[in-house]
Amino acid sequence: MPRKGRKKTVEKFDPEFRFLLDLDPALEGWRARAAEYWAGMPWKSSNKQSALGAFLVTYLHGQGMHTLSAEEFLARDGALPALDPVLGLELITKKEAQKKHDAVSDFLDWLLRQKLSVLDADGHRLVPPHLANPFPRRAVKMHGKTSDLSFAHVLLIDPRLEDWRSLAAEWLKDQKTCVDAVRKALDRFLIHYIHGQNLERNYGRFLLRETEKPDFAQVTVSAKREGTQTLQAADVDYNNMITDFLDWVLANKLGDPETGEWDRSRFHNPIQRLALSGLPKNTQSDKASLSIRYIRELRGMLAEGRNFGDWKWAQQAMEGGRHGGDWFVVDPTIIDPKDPDCVAHQRAASKYEMETKGYPAEVWEMWSPVRAVALYIKLELPLRTFQVRMLDSGEADTWRYIHAPGGGGFVHNHRPLATGSEKRPYQRGVFHRSANEKEAGLYINTNKTADINKAENEKGYVIPWANDEVLYWLEKLRNWQERYNPITAPTPWAELERKHFGRTPPHPEVLAQRGSACFLFRDPTDGEGEKPLDDWSLVPIWYKLLAKLGQRCAERGETLDNGTPLHFVNHDSDTGTFFPLHALRVSLISYFILDLKLPIAVVSKMIAGHATIIMTLYYTKFGKAYMREVLSEAEKNELEAEQANHRRFLLDATFEQVTQRFAYVSEDAVQAVLRNKTAAAFVFDDKGICPNGATLCDVGGEKLRPGSTQSDYAPTPGFPQERNCVCCRFFLTGPAFLPGLIAHFNTVSEKTHRQSNRYNTLQDKLTSLENQQLEAERDERPFLRVREFDQLNKYAEAEALILNKYMNDLQATNHLIQRSIQIAEDKTTGGVKLVAKGSMADLKVGFIESQSVLHQLEVVCENAVIYPEIDADFATIRRSQMLDAMLRYNRMDPVLIYLDQEEQLLVGNAVMQLIQARTGSIKDALPYAECLLKLKEIGLLKDQVLNEIALVKAQVLIDHAKTTRTLAPPKEDSHDDAP
Repeated sequence: MPRKGRKKTVEKFDPEFRFLLDLDPALEGWRARAAEYWAGMPWKSSNKQSALGAFLVTYLHGQGMHTLSAEEFLARDGALPALDPVLGLELITKKEAQKKHDAVSDFLDWLLRQKLSVLDADGHRLVPPHLANPFPRRAVKMHGKTSDLSFAHVLLIDPRLEDWRSLAAEWLKDQKTCVDAVRKALDRFLIHYIHGQNLERNYGRFLLRETEKPDFAQVTVSAKREGTQTLQAADVDYNNMITDFLDWVLANKLGDPETGEWDRSRFHNPIQRLALSGLPKNTQSDKASLSIRYIRELRGMLAEGRNFGDWKWAQQAMEGGRHGGDWFVVDPTIIDPKDPDCVAHQRAASKYEMETKGYPAEVWEMWSPVRAVALYIKLELPLRTFQVRMLDSGEADTWRYIHAPGGGGFVHNHRPLATGSEKRPYQRGVFHRSANEKEAGLYINTNKTADINKAENEKGYVIPWANDEVLYWLEKLRNWQERYNPITAPTPWAELERKHFGRTPPHPEVLAQRGSACFLFRDPTDGEGEKPLDDWSLVPIWYKLLAKLGQRCAERGETLDNGTPLHFVNHDSDTGTFFPLHALRVSLISYFILDLKLPIAVVSKMIAGHATIIMTLYYTKFGKAYMREVLSEAEKNELEAEQANHRRFLLDATFEQVTQRFAYVSEDAVQAVLRNKTAAAFVFDDKGICPNGATLCDVGGEKLRPGSTQSDYAPTPGFPQERNCVCCRFFLTGPAFLPGLIAHFNTVSEKTHRQSNRYNTLQDKLTSLENQQLEAERDERPFLRVREFDQLNKYAEAEALILNKYMNDLQATNHLIQRSIQIAEDKTTGGVKLVAKGSMADLKVGFIESQSVLHQLEVVCENAVIYPEIDADFATIRRSQMLDAMLRYNRMDPVLIYLDQEEQLLVGNAVMQLIQARTGSIKDALPYAECLLKLKEIGLLKDQVLNEIALVKAQVLIDHAKTTRTLAPPKEDSHDDAP
């Protein structure tokens, strides 16, 4: 009977809930409350409608409780039947059950707070203690609090928090950076701590020493789900932000107006600062990167043809291709059946659409390619998702890009939004036109922290690369937007909301300075066709695309080596993947640098200025990854034993055995091994083996005349200034030399990064002079800086040669590393034991993208002690400067400036290792070395640091004395003192 009655009420649902009276007039009280609640609900849905109807009919009426008043019902906590079995929630999916349960919970919560609350002595509305919601929410209710910088949502939970709310809003208003993190910390403090623990609402009484208060960090941990109750790095950050907040309250609200001092005998800050030392480290993000082979396949799965009409999978991916998702209702007059980029269909309108939106019985919908193209660009370029979403279409630019086979070009923009002039062009679009190049570059108008303190016209950066596929689809999308989703004016950045940033929006002053933009990826499906895709928009389609890839791999029979199927997504989730979108970035950067071998200018832009790329070793065993940025002495000793085995092996090896066990850049290396059958001919270093006794560097390069039979070879690149073994045609290496090769890679990477900055600086100056020269020619006046321009050109060419050499070294080193990994994975070569973590088959190579220059310098300096051939001169000096600054920041005198270079290297290593011992890794030691955090926060005091420095200096003196024999043996007795 209850189910029959429920079905009847749903069919006869009306917003006044009068159908309840057909069941029993005694439901009038509940009907009136439900109608009032429904009328005031901002977001209505069929799910909430059915849940509320089922509660009133099946639960209240069906269980005979409809005669109770709301107050009587909510006073019976603990004596009510369980909601799930009565409503049949156990028979539907967990997600749908949660939604219906929480819809009922929200209604009951509204009754408690809006209809049954009473005024206390201070005039605040509070729920009486004898009343309670019998069905608390299972999911956290979204209050839109990420964009609520006044914390008004806190008063909906507890009106007595007004004093704390006003303080939090006042302090947050003055925070210009990390606004989102500070807001989250304050939200946690107000709701979960003050309200959740029922603590003192008056801040003055709360901060009294005699007021009892639980430990904030412990409350944070206890509130977590079972199995995750540990303190994480973000928790420490939030804790320390609240420490700063309460310090501000003490100084500004309870302290002396002039000095900020407060009565420390009465008041105190109960939340002490915490350190990051000893916290668990997450290694998942460092190893979740897709193979470039799968990235290529994903591109093809999205872009199935040369027109949007060909993108069949993308058209049906969201919401099954029916309605919603990427489909939006349009006026049928704008549909062009002849346009291969116009994808439209007709469907029946729902009853709700006809009643609330006035739609006819049949409506026309168009498919928006915006989301799919954004994902495609992510698969083509190593850009952050935010950077892609915020790209400018260039509709307001002076010059308009037109794509053409074999290379596009620019024409004057005569469209309504165009601004600027030929002499003073406006250029903010993704299609970048330089003064001296016909092809388009790519202008990225956001660059995270690198844009801080830059003027509006200097934000972002240009990638001077005419990537034909990227330009083709970007232009196609711009044309589609102009035709089917036009705008009348650029959109101010200040109008963007939290959903567009993915966090609390930047300070209004910061947004106002950004001006406006014609967003290329503006979304016509959300009702605000001029604003870009929101932060979450790519997550569901990325999940679906990876799931489709997994299905294709299964159909092809692709598995892991042990037969386990390939998994790209978490099938227990609607959005969870094992390869997050941001993991594409490092994969693509390494591919461009090491495999695609892009031009110098392109590569230097990708690796300079904002991040460094560090190659790491991973020992994978039992499903876990052990990362090694720097090899230990013990690991090096074990590898040296394996290298000795290679010496014996080479004396008797055949051609086939050498090719199977060693990596090389030319087969000349194998021939050299077979010619030289004496042990004396083999010279070993940390990267590999020279079979020629290190005597043929002058002919170790490429053949000068490839078609000639003569033996005419160039020197190894860099000879005679250096021995560049990785580029030598005679050089051999293998799995046992991997740590040395990776140390070499990181050393060259640091030099490449530094050289890229030098080259880019010169290129920027050249570009500025070129623009000045062009303006002078347009104004028919002489250009007076010709000599300076020529000199800069020569300097830039010289720097380009150096950069090109470093890039070739990186590519050669990467080739040897990847080949060594393949050899290690080949079971026919026999597993080579590598330290205690496992065999070489357990070894992988990965990349870290670090925003810290010190991170790369530290890796080079620590490797320099293990591998003496590493040139760490610059890294040592620069790191010493940074560590001296750290000492000054911690109220200590600088020390390293007074040491010689060898002492600086050893002392610097000792200081960094002292910090690492407290924090657990190089990465977590960086904030302390870069003066972002104080050493005392991890328990390092002045005496400990200075004692460590003194010990290293003393050991250096002892070692030096032993080496140079400055300690003379005792002399025999002499008679010089005889009278």
